[in-house]
Amino acid sequence: MMTLVLAVVALTGCDKDSEGLSRITYYAVLELNGSANMTTQLGSDFNDPGCKATMAGEDVSDQVVTSGSVNTNQLGFYKLNYQVVNEDGFAASASRTVAVVDKNNFASAYFAESQYGTRHYYNAPVTITKAGADTYIIDDLAGGFYSYGRYPGYDAYGYDFFCEAVIKLNADNSITLEETGDWYWGDGPTITSGTYDPATGTVTLIEDFSGTPMYVTLTK
Repeated sequence: MMTLVLAVVALTGCDKDSEGLSRITYYAVLELNGSANMTTQLGSDFNDPGCKATMAGEDVSDQVVTSGSVNTNQLGFYKLNYQVVNEDGFAASASRTVAVVDKNNFASAYFAESQYGTRHYYNAPVTITKAGADTYIIDDLAGGFYSYGRYPGYDAYGYDFFCEAVIKLNADNSITLEETGDWYWGDGPTITSGTYDPATGTVTLIEDFSGTPMYVTLTK
């Protein structure tokens, strides 16, 4: 009889220790309103479309905490982050990149699409800034192919995958290469054909990199 009592006590103790281990935790699911990559005109008002959040089938959008801001008086790229933390402390998040662009000028922030061989990448941030009367600096002639596409984040470890270059915008809106700076791969690509369409704000570049065509399109 004593043995049976001890066994019951032991089982009861095990059940107590395991309390809460089978508890269900619901995580929030975040869905951006609008695109993950947006543009807004320099000097305009930007209205963040925000983010919808659901948890266990219920709308919890009022629990979304937004961090980051957009300075529409300064060309460039800005990150907005959205987060919801559930009752157990687990966070779910989403983010959006906003480009402040100048639709009336060649010097602007752009989203880049790049293709080299079979690899194709989208929405890399590229900036063109004015350097002289008709010359400009592009911070990545490769359109983010290596810096954001193939090897994202490697610059933090000292790898320079950004091909900075000086380009010239000619009177007929063609684009020619003046010079490239140092980058990881040595000699940078050359421009075989380049155009700027002021009506759409699109830059189209066909480049030669080590004998293989590289295609870069910048939009804003």
